[in-house]
Amino acid sequence: MKISAVEATEPRPPRSASFAGLFLLFSKIALSSFGGGVSAWMHAALVERRGWLDETEFSSALALARIMPGANIVNLAVLIGHRLIGFSGAVAAVAGILVGPSFIVVAAAILYRHFAGAMILDAVLAGAAASAAGLLIGMGLKSSSRIVRKGLASKGLTAHGVGTIAILVATFALIGVLRFPTAPTVLCLMPCSLGLAWFGARQRPMEREYDGG
Repeated sequence: MKISAVEATEPRPPRSASFAGLFLLFSKIALSSFGGGVSAWMHAALVERRGWLDETEFSSALALARIMPGANIVNLAVLIGHRLIGFSGAVAAVAGILVGPSFIVVAAAILYRHFAGAMILDAVLAGAAASAAGLLIGMGLKSSSRIVRKGLASKGLTAHGVGTIAILVATFALIGVLRFPTAPTVLCLMPCSLGLAWFGARQRPMEREYDGG
């Protein structure tokens, strides 16, 4: 099997994560995402800024986190941390997500007892919820647009690219529009995704061999 010179020299995303680095990063994400939208901040930090994960890796981790038991954000931190540096990465990511905010939640609960029902507090909470929803929508649009562009790119619209876009649209329609439960929907679409991944893995060596002449 031959690989073209462009592919051989193509830079790979650096994954220079460490235990301390992951703990500090996830602590920063948790402390700066007041009102929710933690997954959107994770996407911005890990995919857009550092390139430690690509869109497919992050989307897969997010889907798994949502269908697994427990808190979605903690599940996502475990999956991402383990993906980057193994078991220690999972521990660092979860600790970063939980430690700092836990102290803040305790302090906020004490303050809430004194100011519950205040108009300004209700306005702050409503604004935070709206911001979190906006962040999640923005992350979804960015991630979806990149997946679609990737499916349409390279050498024309391949069967793999069409299938990827079809699954994306089907997931949005079933969950976002028709309000089907997330877990059953993802589990039903998973065989299609696995088939596409298998088909794409078989096609890439053939394309590289063809390109290499």
